[in-house]
Amino acid sequence: MGGIQRGQFSFTATSSSGGYGTINIPQPDLVYMIPLTVKTFDESDGAKYQLQGDGLVTVMKDGLYDLTANIDWPAQPRDSGQDGYDTNMRKIMIRRVPVGVAPPVYRPGEVTQIPGNSKLYDGLASHDSPGSSSPNAVRTSVHWVPGTIASGGMTYVDVTLPVGSFSPTVGDLVRASHVSLTEAVLGAANAGLLISARMVAPLVARVMIENRYNASPVAVPGGTMNLLAESAVSTAGNNEDAWTFVSSGAVRLLANEKLLIAVRSKSPGDYLQIDNVSFLRIANIVP
Repeated sequence: MGGIQRGQFSFTATSSSGGYGTINIPQPDLVYMIPLTVKTFDESDGAKYQLQGDGLVTVMKDGLYDLTANIDWPAQPRDSGQDGYDTNMRKIMIRRVPVGVAPPVYRPGEVTQIPGNSKLYDGLASHDSPGSSSPNAVRTSVHWVPGTIASGGMTYVDVTLPVGSFSPTVGDLVRASHVSLTEAVLGAANAGLLISARMVAPLVARVMIENRYNASPVAVPGGTMNLLAESAVSTAGNNEDAWTFVSSGAVRLLANEKLLIAVRSKSPGDYLQIDNVSFLRIANIVP
């Protein structure tokens, strides 16, 4: 057989979630080989590349090849410990095991940890999917009449926040503003007032206005108060299910070299969705 020929190989799910077969990533920030165990198709009929039961694709014939891989990353579920749909850095890699170098040990039904800085396996292609440090936010507006606040005194109100992109709770961040706290309304006395807010219970924010620096009482008229609550998390990528394609371009491969797929995620509890877009595809460039 000759000409341009393609082969596609995939993975065997070890668990399931939301109707998808899945492969769990055991620990964050470690590199794991995801075993290639399924032949989707092979137009070379094993002449140029093949599975040999070790979780890798073995090259059978010297040649110039193009490699493409894709991983179907899931959106993290709400209440996953990551504030709903949060992700951190994720990485997919195509690596080559040169002839004479021992490949990662394959154990059926498991992923294999490999050194993250290993120089034994050549990196042919990789892609980083960055996380984001932008917090999730919930906003609301209410009408509040603070009234007259004595010198050195304060007044407060508890506001119930809606459930939005997340459910604010104790330890999250909240800010507040009131339309009456302006020089146009209060004159010079405005400089002596302080407004602050904090979460005091799940979905409950307490807003306080203190008359800390004025020597006399200050009457604060009613008006609109705006609140902005933000999640106190290290990352909040707000990703949805995401395909991550990576391509090597032209690369020369030698017979008996092996190819592997490796991934790394900094999100605890992350996993891969195994479907028809999770694969390693290989094609010879020169007939």
